Amino acid sequence: MDKRTHIILTALSLFYQKGIHSVGINEIISVAGVAKKTMYHHFASKDELILACLNERHTRFLNWLTHATSKLTTVEAFKVALISCHEAWFNSEVTELGDFNGCLFINTASEFADPVSSINQACKEHKLAVQQLIKRRLSACENMESSQLDSQSHYLMTLVEGMICQAKLVGIKQFPHLKQ
Repeated sequence: MDKRTHIILTALSLFYQKGIHSVGINEIISVAGVAKKTMYHHFASKDELILACLNERHTRFLNWLTHATSKLTTVEAFKVALISCHEAWFNSEVTELGDFNGCLFINTASEFADPVSSINQACKEHKLAVQQLIKRRLSACENMESSQLDSQSHYLMTLVEGMICQAKLVGIKQFPHLKQ
């Protein structure tokens, strides 16, 4: 693994576990086992590193969700798969996402609340991309009416976001009543 990727993965793990503002550059350098010069060769600022971490998590999350919801032909099967795959994540059963600690994008957006900040914008773009993925998956279902795509994708996105918050804040890890 190259040094840049190693730094990103180390920082991503620390940011996800502790929060962005709780982790300093010196801690990342220490845990990654790299020199300060190496860090700044790859990332001019902490914000640049944060954006690289968000991009890595975005790619991993979308790849996971794409795979977890692929090859479903009905709206009902898609909904069950969407809820079930999130429950697996909440229970730390998704290797590529690691142990569950809420949504990195929700957590990060709360730390970077200024809507014009590039970090906040990256969080918004992730959420829009997830909703677009849900919409594409729904549109591929044989029993999905095109007139309902926008409302159904918005509804499911809102449902999933609520599940994520419940899993993180309240500790609810299973939502069997939603699978009916």
